[in-house]
Order: sequence, then C-alpha cells, then structure tokens
Amino acid sequence: MNGIITALNNVIRKEKKTVYGVAKAIGVDVSSLYRALKNGGNLGAKTIDKILEHLGYEVRLIKSKGKEAKSTRSKSRRKGG
Repeated sequence: MNGIITALNNVIRKEKKTVYGVAKAIGVDVSSLYRALKNGGNLGAKTIDKILEHLGYEVRLIKSKGKEAKSTRSKSRRKGG
C-alpha cells in the first residue's frame, strides 16, 4: 500500500495541488487525508478513486510479463485429489 500512497503524493505535487485543496474538493476531512497520505497510512479504495478522479487520473491494472498467478489451492483440496 505504501507504493500507492507514495504515487498519490507524487501526483498531487505534480499537479501543483495541496492535500488541503484535494480534501476539500472530494469532501473528506483534511486532517484525515493528511494522516492517510503519510507513509503507512490507510486509504480506502473509494478515497483513492476520488483523489485520482479529481486530479484527472484513472487506475489500470496490467499483468506483468513473465509473471504467472500462483494458485492458492492446495493439492489436497482439489477435486479427486
């Protein structure tokens, strides 16, 4: 989650916005947003989406090349197994 928070802070600075201005624009408590944007903060998906939408960004998930999804199912839990 720290990577996302760092990226959000970078985008806010790049767009020459303040945390105060972003918080007011998206309707969240200013002090709560300041705390959440500190390293180790806890931002919900809806708040992240609101921030990005306000700044004109969107999230896209792209599968990394050469990485396969790992199965979380054990062999003993598979049918017939």
